[in-house]
Amino acid sequence: MNRFRSYVWMVCLLCASVLGGGCSREVVSTPDRGSDASGNGVEAGSLRIVIRTPSPDAVVNPGSRAGALHEQQEWTVKQLGVYIFMAQNASAPDSNYRLVKKTENITFGVTGISGESGTDLGNGEYSYTEPLKDYMIGKYLKVLLVANESTKQGTANEDGISGTTLQEFKALTASTVLGDLDGQSADQISGGAYTDEGDLTGNDYKGIVMSGTAQKGTAEEIYLQYPSSLELEAWLTRNVARIDICLNKKKLTLKKAVLKTTAKQAYLFPQATTAAPGNALLTAYPLLPVSKYADLLGDGQPGIQYQNPASDMESEEVTRDRNTLKHVFYLYEQVNDDLNCATVEVTYTLPDVKGVEQTGVMEIPFRKTTVDGKGEYVNTTRNHLYTVELGDGSLDGKVTARIVVQDWEPNEIHEFFPTIGEEVQSEE
Repeated sequence: MNRFRSYVWMVCLLCASVLGGGCSREVVSTPDRGSDASGNGVEAGSLRIVIRTPSPDAVVNPGSRAGALHEQQEWTVKQLGVYIFMAQNASAPDSNYRLVKKTENITFGVTGISGESGTDLGNGEYSYTEPLKDYMIGKYLKVLLVANESTKQGTANEDGISGTTLQEFKALTASTVLGDLDGQSADQISGGAYTDEGDLTGNDYKGIVMSGTAQKGTAEEIYLQYPSSLELEAWLTRNVARIDICLNKKKLTLKKAVLKTTAKQAYLFPQATTAAPGNALLTAYPLLPVSKYADLLGDGQPGIQYQNPASDMESEEVTRDRNTLKHVFYLYEQVNDDLNCATVEVTYTLPDVKGVEQTGVMEIPFRKTTVDGKGEYVNTTRNHLYTVELGDGSLDGKVTARIVVQDWEPNEIHEFFPTIGEEVQSEE
């Protein structure tokens, strides 16, 4: 009997050992993530963001005047800010998302360092890795980006309570504000002057301000269920529009161009409307073209003359490109109406029927022209390209104008709106 009891007791101990071993295998050990100065874990994974800037123009004819003006400045990221907002619940309103972490002054090179710098992948594509924090686990995140803005944005606090709200952040304005000053150039809002060779390495060139929201697939809201390394994509949008001028009349010479009644300031991110912050517009003085044209357009300058086709075989497209002046103006978006309307004013010369050169002045508003003169206004929209076309290709003494509107992407023309033509007038 004692032997039997001992046997039973041994069997019970063996079963307990097996059961205990089975239970121990269900325990998930948590790796030591380390901590920062405040005691918070610092390894909750990371966000690798692939950043794509807006496409440059289509390739232009190498022999054209415009071909010397490189497009690199229009998609270069000189510096980047990454802003992580956090909410407790899914589909929370922007007012409930709070800025908990931000990294600013991120630059790009051949290689990047997580949390500090990114990698320039070429052709307007970049990558950057942002470390996450333990307090983000189990929370919902949104990641916003601002490029080429020199001013620090928002207040971050990891408590998720006192930081800048996403609603407030989306309403921030760009730091560069135009003033009612004589002789002010559009360089002010294009990131500064750059060389004909496309040199953007100088400290003076800051780049065009761009913004965007990173996405995981098609979702802006990211749920960080557990430590993860996530891949995100972000498309940036410029906060300015651009005006080119196309000469489409033989023997026409553009002598001067200015931009009147344009917006002084812009939001970093697109808003519900294109209204400028505070509806502040330049009224006392017009905006001058970028410095590329300072030695050609303006009082006392030689002007830019229409260039004839290089041969009878040259296509109309190549001739048009040869006579298109690119990057003449950059401008902020605005609402155009009866009270205030962005207007390009050009001064030109054209020989009359006797061959005597005459001077004309034309104002070209952002407005469609109808017979009754009550055409619809066209609002100025960020990241759009407006081409002012002077002349209709004919040889008469009348200069007409129209504005071609397109997204700032190649070959995506939306519409055009004409203005009333004018006969050239002799100077008194």
